[in-house]
Amino acid sequence: MPGGKSSNDNKRIRRTPAEAHRLILEAAEADMARSGPAGLRLEAVAKAAGVSHPTVLHHFGSREGLIRAVSLKTVQELKSTLLQVLDTTPSTGPAAVRATFAAYREGLAQRMVWLLQSPGNGVSAIPLSEAGLPAFDELVEALHEVRQRLAGPDARLNIADTRAVVHLTTIAAFGDALLGPRLRRAPDAAGEAAQRQHFETWFGDLLALYMSRGR
Repeated sequence: MPGGKSSNDNKRIRRTPAEAHRLILEAAEADMARSGPAGLRLEAVAKAAGVSHPTVLHHFGSREGLIRAVSLKTVQELKSTLLQVLDTTPSTGPAAVRATFAAYREGLAQRMVWLLQSPGNGVSAIPLSEAGLPAFDELVEALHEVRQRLAGPDARLNIADTRAVVHLTTIAAFGDALLGPRLRRAPDAAGEAAQRQHFETWFGDLLALYMSRGR
């Protein structure tokens, strides 16, 4: 009818549980990108996902449950991205550093901020020992295998050194994604790109020099 809604406007598309789950998570991620975890509203997420409010509650239990699910998804994506970086550039040189810095710059850093801000048990942030460290442990183990392969079967490498490299690279990439442009204060986009590339190359060379010592 003119000026009114047709009966089809209020009908929602039937979705499989898996599809609904995925769409809700994607809508929640988009909403958190705009306003952070504190601004997440289930009604807005349900509308964006094309599902009902009860459907969101059915899948995640509560607003806190949805935020927690998004945060844990972030950890898994972080792990997958960094392991992929290691698979495609199996070293600690400039190429691997550039890929890692790019991953944080293109969204991983912001998602880690979400993780730190996300509520656990409705009160405090999710403990990183619960949510984050297993992902980094896998990354440490994967990098250590690469180091061992490059050094040869007779080399005795300290995994604590490998963990330190992962720790330092994570902090550097995370911090640069959030603060790098403000610290560099380049006059334009071209200057920012050039200064960022110089820093990433310098950092990669530093790690490569350390790793070449066969420790």
